[in-house]
Amino acid sequence: MVAVAALVGPFVRPRIFFLFSSLFAIGLAAQLSLGARLQGDGFYYFAYPRSLAFDGDLDFTNDYKLLGLGDKPHLFQPTPTGYAQSAATVGPALIWAPFFAAGHAAAVYLSGRDPNVTANGISFPYRQAVCVAGLLYGLIGCWFMFRLSARFFDARTAAAAVAIVIAGSFMLWYMVKEPSMTHAPSMAAVAGFAWMWAATRERRTTGQWIALGAVAGLMTLLRWQNLLFAVLPAWDVVATFVSAWKRSETETIRRAFVNGLLFTAAATAVFIPQMLAWRAIYGSWFAVSPLGPQIRFADPQLGDILWSSRNGLLSTSPALYLAALGLLALAWLRPAIGAPAIVAVALMTYFNASIQDWWGSSSFGGRRFDGTIPFFCLGLAQALVMALAFLRRFPAAALCVLGSFLVLWNLSLMSASNTGAVRIGEAASFGDVMSAQTRVLHNWFGNPFTYPASLLYSLRNGVSPARYDLFSVNRMLRDPLRPYGRIEIGADDDWLIDEGWHAQEREGPLTFRWATGGATLMAPLDHPDDLRLLIRLHAFGFPGAPEQTLSVAINGHVHGPVPVSPAWHTSEFLIRREVWRAGVNRIQLRFAWERRPSDVGLGGDTRPLAAAVDFVRVAVPEP
Repeated sequence: MVAVAALVGPFVRPRIFFLFSSLFAIGLAAQLSLGARLQGDGFYYFAYPRSLAFDGDLDFTNDYKLLGLGDKPHLFQPTPTGYAQSAATVGPALIWAPFFAAGHAAAVYLSGRDPNVTANGISFPYRQAVCVAGLLYGLIGCWFMFRLSARFFDARTAAAAVAIVIAGSFMLWYMVKEPSMTHAPSMAAVAGFAWMWAATRERRTTGQWIALGAVAGLMTLLRWQNLLFAVLPAWDVVATFVSAWKRSETETIRRAFVNGLLFTAAATAVFIPQMLAWRAIYGSWFAVSPLGPQIRFADPQLGDILWSSRNGLLSTSPALYLAALGLLALAWLRPAIGAPAIVAVALMTYFNASIQDWWGSSSFGGRRFDGTIPFFCLGLAQALVMALAFLRRFPAAALCVLGSFLVLWNLSLMSASNTGAVRIGEAASFGDVMSAQTRVLHNWFGNPFTYPASLLYSLRNGVSPARYDLFSVNRMLRDPLRPYGRIEIGADDDWLIDEGWHAQEREGPLTFRWATGGATLMAPLDHPDDLRLLIRLHAFGFPGAPEQTLSVAINGHVHGPVPVSPAWHTSEFLIRREVWRAGVNRIQLRFAWERRPSDVGLGGDTRPLAAAVDFVRVAVPEP
């Protein structure tokens, strides 16, 4: 896809048709290979066209059951109008309509030949039709993004930027793997809006203001948060107001105000289908479904949504990292275009970071950023131009950078060989060797695409940048609905334990580790608070064993001691907020003594044992 798109250059119409047809054929082949199908949130959007076409209403009760969603009771809680619940938009149903109709024609034809195919709006032809729609609209979005980028950069650079951003980000997944989601059509609508905005920005007629408003209404029909991109024409209106006010041009101010009203009226008119849907389902022209996640504008997870290992936008799509840097440069070099583009991306970032499940639940990459992709294309085009200029001016520096990577690769091989991860002199799969080298590099530097967040985290907490990947996203107390945190000792705890622990063990369903006289673990907290620290453990017991006690040192502050019996029990400490810190907290379990089983007549085990620990838990005290 990247190679084909990069050859577009100064093309003619036959080449456009050939390119589009080729990419469409490749996309269909990819969908078949990857098993693309109606799935995920696509079911909720699909219920709209199915119910409208076959039932003539928007009560999805029977549609959900036909789609296999009958095991989700929250969908069937009656709304004020007695309908099933829905947090989906109606826009996809409208743009899917021709494809759904084609699927129906195919289903009618096939149903007479195959008893497994039904013409009831649910069978395979209908489902795959919307997958084809996702691919087609995604490619249309690519065309609009090319047109947008080509206004400011040469055709080859624009084509390369579009190809790299699409193929190097989450967007490709939602064109060929999960095309029944709304992300490809949403990206296409915003791309069309951004191109129309840029193409008419210097001299926009009243008719073009109305058309731009209509496209704004369409993109908002597909995904409500796309309304944020209306900041682009709003930026123009404000700039016109300010300029005209300084020159006392009353007519210009009046005309800008009227055009803004016409834009808003056109957008509202196109958005009416969603208002009608809300009216039918919830009995109100404007409604918020209880199925949607909470929006916490006062608590945005900005660092997480950009650099987290849990679907962080830049950390999981490195191509967008380079594009983001280019977008900053574009704002400096072409402020009339770059500045409002950055504001639009920033607004969407803040909104997405404020969503309760900011990581997008079980999804691939930062899918909720679909509307920002056209602006990242502009940024990447600018970055490519600057990179080529740098290479022409400083070729030796570029070669030195490449040489440094090769040297680091060799040093990582030496380190892996020194630790035994790679066995010297033996035949080995290069995949295994490279995996060992990558782990070494990660331990040294962490993920470079999480910089600067991981570097700042490392400096602030005194840990390796590699720790950021799991520590930052899994910090305890982050979710107000879960004012607690738990470390399951002996079960996926390697990233949290430090010195003083033996190997994981299991007794039936119970997992634990034996601790020495001083065992340390790390607890990442979102913020300090008064907390109960609960530790489930039992002392190492043997005939004549002295009484065991436990003290805990948290960031150097010692609490206890408390007695520890040979039977499983939970010890509790109340730790004041002054002791905790936002970030990594070091908890050391200090026991009065440790013994080797071999020294007390209990076999040949030579490990020093103090106590077995099942879990460590922190929780906000109940009022």
